[in-house]
Amino acid sequence: MKLVFAAAAAASLMQFSLLAAAQDVSLRLGGKEVPLTSALRERVAGLAREVLKRCGPNTLQHPGNFGLSVLASGERWRRVLEGSRLYVAYAEPFESVSHLGGRLPVSEALIGLEDKELFVGPDFTRHRGALAEHLQCEYLPSLELACLPELARHLPARYRETCARLERDAAGRIVMPPPDIAPSCS
Repeated sequence: MKLVFAAAAAASLMQFSLLAAAQDVSLRLGGKEVPLTSALRERVAGLAREVLKRCGPNTLQHPGNFGLSVLASGERWRRVLEGSRLYVAYAEPFESVSHLGGRLPVSEALIGLEDKELFVGPDFTRHRGALAEHLQCEYLPSLELACLPELARHLPARYRETCARLERDAAGRIVMPPPDIAPSCS
């Protein structure tokens, strides 16, 4: 009985890790591709999933929240893809849940970095060709992504300065920063 339970638990863990696996991870900062170790690749893919796990409105389900700018989402996707960003294609899709209602499957994630107006963002997902731009995604994982020590030398000084001022808990994760130093995330 114990052996059957252990085998089932191992199979469940293997299935979970396959679901979390990323097929393709690409990080570009300052116009250059950043080489990723397997550990860093796994970390940024996991953070992208955390960022997009729960968001506010998106262009597919809540186009009214974007006004006429909803028509330019595809162009914004292309601009972010060519600039500083994290792109992840997942082996198996996961769901992004909107605060306003609705769920979207996600097989690709695109998170902008070094935007003039945003610290992290804009945030996009795509699944089977359906592109969605998201607002108000998970704030703390966005900061974790932008403040990874392995990325500090590739990012502008304003990132290093802001990240140095953020408070961290005993596990090293960023805790909610005070509003006067909180950077803007999409």
